[in-house]
Amino acid sequence: MVEAARFSSSSFAVPISTSQFSCVGERSGNQDAIGYHLDERNGCFVVSDGVGGNAGGELASRIAVDTALDTFVDDPSLAADNIQRCVKAANDAILAKQRELADQSRMSATFVSLFVDRASNQACWAHVGDSRLYWFRRGALMQRTEDHSLSERSGDAAASQHHGGERLVKTNLLYRALGARATAEATITATQRLADGDAFLLCTDGLWQLISQQVMERSLQLADSAEEWLALLRRAAEAKADETQDNYSALAVWVGFPQQVTLAGAATTTATATRTPPVEFRPPVSTP
Repeated sequence: MVEAARFSSSSFAVPISTSQFSCVGERSGNQDAIGYHLDERNGCFVVSDGVGGNAGGELASRIAVDTALDTFVDDPSLAADNIQRCVKAANDAILAKQRELADQSRMSATFVSLFVDRASNQACWAHVGDSRLYWFRRGALMQRTEDHSLSERSGDAAASQHHGGERLVKTNLLYRALGARATAEATITATQRLADGDAFLLCTDGLWQLISQQVMERSLQLADSAEEWLALLRRAAEAKADETQDNYSALAVWVGFPQQVTLAGAATTTATATRTPPVEFRPPVSTP
C-alpha cells in the first residue's frame, strides 16, 4: 500500500508532500526501512536496505533510519559536518548492536538520505552503498547518486539504464555499507537551491533494477501527486518482477507543485526544460 502525506506550511516555508511504499517482493522478509521527519523548518528523509547474505539486515536498516533521523532532529543543519555526524551515528549504532548480538555481528545496510531546510529553500543529500536518490526538475532527471558498488565502477549500472533497467551483471558487490567498517564513508552533496517542481525519489536497488530512468520521468510527467507518481512506479515494477524479486521500496518528496510544472511541460524536450530558469521560492515581502 502506498502511504502519502501532505503538509500545509507557513508562507515562509517550502511546500512539501511525500509518499512511500515498501514491498517484500518474493523474499520471506523485508530488509528495507523508510522513515522521515518533517516540521515547519526542516525535513529529513531516509531509506535503507539491509545488505543481503548477512544475518540482521532488517535490524541494521531500521537502526540506520531511526538513528539518522534522531541525530538530525537534535541538530537540524545542512552543514556537511552535521550530515556526516548523522551518518556516523547510524554506523556507530549498527556496530554497537553487532557487539551485542553475536549471531548478527556482520549485519550492515545501505543508506540514502535527503535533508531540507524549508526556510532557506535548500537541500543536500548523502548516501552509502547502492540505495539511490534521483533528483528531477521540470520532469527531467537532474542528478542521481552514484552507487558504491563494483558494478557501478565497471559501468554496468549505467549500461543497465539502456536495457529497461535490467542489470547486465546480476551480482552487485558493495565496497561501502553502514556497519561494514569502523568509519562510515558517505558521499555528501553540496547544498542545492530548490525550485518549484523539484521532485526527489529515494529507493532501494530492488526498485531501480526493475524500472529505468525513462520510466521514472514519464511517470512523473503523468502524475498529479507524489502518491500517484509512486503508484505508477509500483505498477511498473510489479509488471517486471519475477519469482526471484528482492524487496523494493521508494520514498517520494515533492517540492512545491511538480504536477503544475510537469503536466504543463510534458511535451517539451529535456533540453528545453533544463534551459528554462527554475521558479524559486521567495518569502513574501511585508508591507506596512
